[in-house]
Amino acid sequence: MPKVVDHEQKRKLIAESAWHIIEEKGIEHASIRAVAAAAGLSPGALRHYFSTQDELLLFIVDYYLTRGVARAEERLEISPIPMKAAREILLQLLPLDAEKRTASGVWWIFAIRSFTSLALQAKKDELTDGLHYLTNAVLEILAKAELLPPSVDIQLETLRLAALVEGLTILTLLRPELYTPETVERIVARHLQELCAQAAEG
Repeated sequence: MPKVVDHEQKRKLIAESAWHIIEEKGIEHASIRAVAAAAGLSPGALRHYFSTQDELLLFIVDYYLTRGVARAEERLEISPIPMKAAREILLQLLPLDAEKRTASGVWWIFAIRSFTSLALQAKKDELTDGLHYLTNAVLEILAKAELLPPSVDIQLETLRLAALVEGLTILTLLRPELYTPETVERIVARHLQELCAQAAEG
């Protein structure tokens, strides 16, 4: 009787094997050959699932980075305190632990490679749209609670908040001794406080 292969389970195994390599050695070591060896497959067998490294990278990003977006979306309903909910959503998007630092490093490699890879561009746009959705959701939470000034430009502030998240992501990866989790939390809290302070002053 022929052996039944669970292809989705096999793809999951490949993604997890690649992730372990990235965590331990860096994404530059996650070649088709290295990932195949870690997953207990031949390079030819792995290419049955992913014919190029970009296809493998796309699956890794889809498998892991979208989990971060999902976790942030869950925060939309967690805290009944608007300012706290807004802060928690933003902090969930930032690389404040080892797993999210790895994910952020993969994201930036992925984003840079998307400039020259058509296979990666659509997912890059999907993920940045997801970030804008979440920063807009933060502002909607604050607006609904009447914590934002009526004159605030929601579209502009959505982009500005996304820029804050991405800027903090890069600097947290590059200078973790300066951008510690505590400092990043203070920066996010200060930004939200200053944004909402205009309403109080008005």
